[in-house]
Amino acid sequence: MVKNKLKINLFVILFFLLTSNLFANPATDQWSDTDKTYKDLIEEGFEVKGYAINKIESETGFTLILFVTVLQRKNDVYECQEYQTIDQMLETLDLTIICRQLTQPYERGVGT
Repeated sequence: MVKNKLKINLFVILFFLLTSNLFANPATDQWSDTDKTYKDLIEEGFEVKGYAINKIESETGFTLILFVTVLQRKNDVYECQEYQTIDQMLETLDLTIICRQLTQPYERGVGT
């Protein structure tokens, strides 16, 4: 029993020693915003490699639909996100589309 407690204590101490030097930088990003559209990317030879849809329904009757599409041409990758808000009559109230290019991780500046 004492042996088990010693092993557990040793594990906890090692865990904290090894993980205390790890820091995440919340300002680091690997996706750069672009002015590209789905049409631009398809015309440039990009192919759809992945697609996902999520739906969030609010108690007020509005529905938020999130579309995420991943497009690729050789080693060049884009992720396009479409956010659409609709009402109970399926009328679009708001629509936002942004395509981001995969880049080397970089640090975002203030206000970006």
